[in-house]
Amino acid sequence: MTDDASVVRARAAQVLEADALLTSSTIEERARWLAEAASAVAHKAHDRRDALAEATGLSVPMIEWATRTTLGTITEDAMLALARDTSMEIGRASEPISMLSMVLAGNVFTASVRGIVVPLLFGIPVLVKTSSRETMFPSMLRDALRLADSGLGAAMSLVAFPGGDIECEAALIESAEAVSVYGSDETLAAISSRAPDTRLIAHGHGVSVAYCGASALDDANIGNTIDGVSLDICAYDQRGCLSPQIVYVQETPQCSAADFAARLATEGLGPRSRSLPRGPLPMAVGAAQAQWRGMAEVEGALLRGDTYAVAIREAVPIRWSPAYRNVTVAAVRDIDEAIEAMLPIGTNLKCVGANSASISEIETRLGSSAALHAYACAIGSMQTPPLDAPADGYPIWHGLFRA
Repeated sequence: MTDDASVVRARAAQVLEADALLTSSTIEERARWLAEAASAVAHKAHDRRDALAEATGLSVPMIEWATRTTLGTITEDAMLALARDTSMEIGRASEPISMLSMVLAGNVFTASVRGIVVPLLFGIPVLVKTSSRETMFPSMLRDALRLADSGLGAAMSLVAFPGGDIECEAALIESAEAVSVYGSDETLAAISSRAPDTRLIAHGHGVSVAYCGASALDDANIGNTIDGVSLDICAYDQRGCLSPQIVYVQETPQCSAADFAARLATEGLGPRSRSLPRGPLPMAVGAAQAQWRGMAEVEGALLRGDTYAVAIREAVPIRWSPAYRNVTVAAVRDIDEAIEAMLPIGTNLKCVGANSASISEIETRLGSSAALHAYACAIGSMQTPPLDAPADGYPIWHGLFRA
């Protein structure tokens, strides 16, 4: 179903009309409402897991895992902690913006959760343009918000129209004080050029990597390392900006990059393909995958499974995979060499997953880098960011308050 510009304007007016009730509620009331709605969505998603799998192209077990881990972060305690931390960061005098419009991408269906919940928590009405590829999950979230509280729930609504529809896009933007856009850099550039005076909260093209220091490869830790890295790769079939495409491995005499890659394939990705099966491979991705795998064999070595492949090659130059569980393992001497290899990624680097002994040093290097704006997290949690995790190098509340 496609909405025209008049429908977009009407829905913008409706969410703005709900602003008075939303802003007159307390942060505690909103946290309770949002947590109740998230719990309801989790139950609904379980009931409709087959339909969601068909809509997203993911397997049913992946749908179950994704909804459970994402919606499980939307708790009253987490939201109240976020509100307290935000207040300390920006000061109590800062006012939230009057309305947020949002443009969703379709690669990770649960990505809408934080983007919608956080502004509503701060009392900001939200109008969401869904991805043409996936409207089911945002609709479930909208319905749950309204069932939990019809008055507060009216502050969030959805519209659907083809990307590039200039009239509908203008209607989406004109009533909003800021527009949050998830999508390609080309989408961001196009919207920015058509609405140069709009405050844009950009969530453009992104990639992530992992780093496994020497301590992660010893006998006591390598099993957990393999388990965590394989989960990060398999989650959402590696389609998201938090999906690691390269695993930098600090080789040791006991474990080379080739040794690690072999164990990642046989002990990690192989078993994961049974517990969290990959969804169907789109034809266009299949062609890109064949090309990537062919180049990997020429440039180094390739380990193939039925639904995954691990390339073993030099850290530079970077060769991005078509995702869908195709990953590179690259040997490095230390963190310095890994960071050096990441520099060409620049601001497109979203996250670096690291073993526990390396996180602090990775955070320090990222924090002092002028080129990289990524954040660090523990291996195994790259695809399950907490509610307060940064986004694109900024706090999650970035752009939601007036300066």
